[in-house]
Amino acid sequence: VEGLGRTEQIYSVRFIGDRGYVVTFRQTDPLFVVDLSDPTAPVLRGELEIPGYSSYLHPIDEGHLLGIGQDADADGRTLGLQASVFDVTDPTNPTRVDQLVLPGESSEAEWDHHAFLYWAPTGHAVVPIWNGSLVLSVGPDHVDEQGRIQVPGGQEVRRNVVVGDRLLTLGADTLVTSSLDTLEPLS
Repeated sequence: VEGLGRTEQIYSVRFIGDRGYVVTFRQTDPLFVVDLSDPTAPVLRGELEIPGYSSYLHPIDEGHLLGIGQDADADGRTLGLQASVFDVTDPTNPTRVDQLVLPGESSEAEWDHHAFLYWAPTGHAVVPIWNGSLVLSVGPDHVDEQGRIQVPGGQEVRRNVVVGDRLLTLGADTLVTSSLDTLEPLS
C-alpha cells in the first residue's frame, strides 16, 4: 500500500486478524485501516484524520481500538496525553467515539508498550504518568478517568499489574497495592 501519510512519520502499527491499523503524524493523525486478507495485495479501506496522534493502539473488542498518544493543535504542537476510542467496525469509515485529554501530561506507554496495562475483565486501562498511574475506564463507547494511583516520593512508575482484585503499581523502589474496584490504597 503506497501513499499513506505522505510527508508524515509512522507512529504506530497494530495487526489484528486480517486488518492492519497504521497511524502517521506531522500535523494531524491519520488512522489508516488496511485490509490484509490477501497479504500479497493489501488494500487501504478507510482513513480518519484528527489532530494529534496515537503512538500505541490496543484492541478493546473486535471493532474498537484504544489509542494512547498526544493531542495536538492545528500546527502539530503537542498539547498533552490523549486516550481515544476508535470504532473500526466499518473499515471504510473509522470514527473516534470518545477522547480524554490531560494537558501537559505524557506517559511512558507512548514509547514503551510494556508500560501499558489493559485489564479486559473490568475494562480498565492503566498508564504511568508523572508521579503515579492514570487508571481509565474503557469501553466501546467511552474512555473516562477513573482515578490516579500516587507513588510516594514522586517516583516514576515503571509498571502496573493486576493480581486478583488488586492493582499493583511499581515505582523505582516502592510497590503500591490498591483495590482494583475503588483504587483505595491497601498497602
